[in-house]
Amino acid sequence: MPILREIDVKYRFKEIDCDITGMPVHQPAAIARLFDYLKYETKEVFIVVNLTKQHDINCFEVVATGSVDAVSLRPAEVLRTAVILNLKVVMLIHNHPSGKTEPSRADINITRHIVEAAKTLDITVLDHIIIGLNQYTSLQETHPDIF
Repeated sequence: MPILREIDVKYRFKEIDCDITGMPVHQPAAIARLFDYLKYETKEVFIVVNLTKQHDINCFEVVATGSVDAVSLRPAEVLRTAVILNLKVVMLIHNHPSGKTEPSRADINITRHIVEAAKTLDITVLDHIIIGLNQYTSLQETHPDIF
């Protein structure tokens, strides 16, 4: 007998004491300060910050954790929460455990793929921030053609 799978997605609110939800994000430096703790991570961590239309932080999700110099992910995984929550704006963040924030070819390529997939879904990718040791790089500032 064939089996039919049903997906049931539930969205629940959970009250927590958190200083970043509802905070507006207008500058890359502000988001870099919020996620500065990533400079201590020994593996690459990729985070998507889901924003309201007014660019207030709604939530963030750790999408993937990789190795010391790479992380593997798909655009669908990055945009999943924005689609479920019907949010129109996201910001991408990941760290470089080496401390250097120069974007790799892989960083640029995955950003391009995510931006293109997001456009199809009417989602705006504001920026992709790379966190290093006491520094950050904004791909919106260094590679604006991607966006």
